[in-house]
Amino acid sequence: MSFFYLTPVKGDLPVHLLEVILLNRLEYLKTILSDKPTIYNEYVVDGSIYDNVGHFTLCVILILCEDREFTEYILKSELELFRRRLTSLSAYELRSFAKKILRSIKKLDKVPKLIESVQILCQHLMLKEMAQHICSVHNSACTAHSIHLNFKQCLRLVARRQVELTNGVATIPCGRWLQYFITLFREILINRINNTDVAPLKSDARIMELLHKIKKDYNLSKVKPNVLLSRDVDSASQFFPPCMLNLHQNLRRRHRLSHTQRFHYSLFLKDIGMPIAESVEFWRAEYRLHPNGHHSCCHNWEKDEKKYVYGIRHMYGLEGSRRIYPSVNCSTIQSIDNSCSEGGCPFKSFDYQKMVPLLKNCSESVLSQIVELKKKGLYTNACMFFMQNSYSKSDSCDSCSFNFTPVKYYSVASKSNDDKL
Repeated sequence: MSFFYLTPVKGDLPVHLLEVILLNRLEYLKTILSDKPTIYNEYVVDGSIYDNVGHFTLCVILILCEDREFTEYILKSELELFRRRLTSLSAYELRSFAKKILRSIKKLDKVPKLIESVQILCQHLMLKEMAQHICSVHNSACTAHSIHLNFKQCLRLVARRQVELTNGVATIPCGRWLQYFITLFREILINRINNTDVAPLKSDARIMELLHKIKKDYNLSKVKPNVLLSRDVDSASQFFPPCMLNLHQNLRRRHRLSHTQRFHYSLFLKDIGMPIAESVEFWRAEYRLHPNGHHSCCHNWEKDEKKYVYGIRHMYGLEGSRRIYPSVNCSTIQSIDNSCSEGGCPFKSFDYQKMVPLLKNCSESVLSQIVELKKKGLYTNACMFFMQNSYSKSDSCDSCSFNFTPVKYYSVASKSNDDKL
């Protein structure tokens, strides 16, 4: 049995032991990704039965939960675990590893194309002189030995121009073999998750309870140390981007937001650290108040409490499809038709008189440059320029230009304040 996980082990295990194996594996994978030193864990010993069971059961959990973020997290951590194990092997261990895989392949009724590539690679690595060469002082530029495959079997390396192509045949030098091994592991793992039918397990209460516990453990590990409480939103709003500050001020003034803007603002609060219980408390306190002025929303908390609580739980991935909703980015906000909404991007949708009150402590020279950027249609640039002139001009501002979002704005602004303290 090897840590390449070609085939799952057969047999019976008590559910409570399966839970222990999975939770230990998840904890171990967290340590792997955090770059902390790993300690001995009997449930994740290379190639052991527990290691095999943990890997394949976690794959089943990924298929059942249908959570892209969780799946990517596990894929990344399993890949890093495999990379560490593979690159730490001695020449003797590498040969043994290759032989174990070849024995597993022989037991297969039909060998898929992906596995054929593994087979060819292992047939070379099982050779004593080859394994010693790979495990010696060996770098990625070495071309002393090579294998030849159809280019379709190494598209990732082809895309990165790391192999030579001749009439559709790719030549993979020995300097790339371990990297190619890791690529094959990744592709086989993704293929396993995408093409394994586990539908019958959805009716198994034991597996579904296990799924719930694993997701709960994962979600708890993501809790941000800076928790945003309902009572602290007003003070935190000084670090909000103008679009979210506008929604916050509208809510405080009128005690209501339209459905879309309430959804956008709730997601923003969630992603900057507001737990679900605090979110319920925040909206309960506001929607118990009588709305000020004309507003399309005619709901109130007493009458529609169940609806609002369900909506919040759904947004946090605890109801309905259990999807984890990300907060909106600048492009989405800028695409909003502001004619009948209190939302939108102030740099795009608001006139000068409506925009300026949201830009606190802004000098005339900064304002004039913002207006110029606004005229040119560079709305995100205008927002970033305002942020850089309102808070720290450190590298943290410059490094967040790619895929700029309200959450990134808040992160930079609040961090700048922490640095001053």
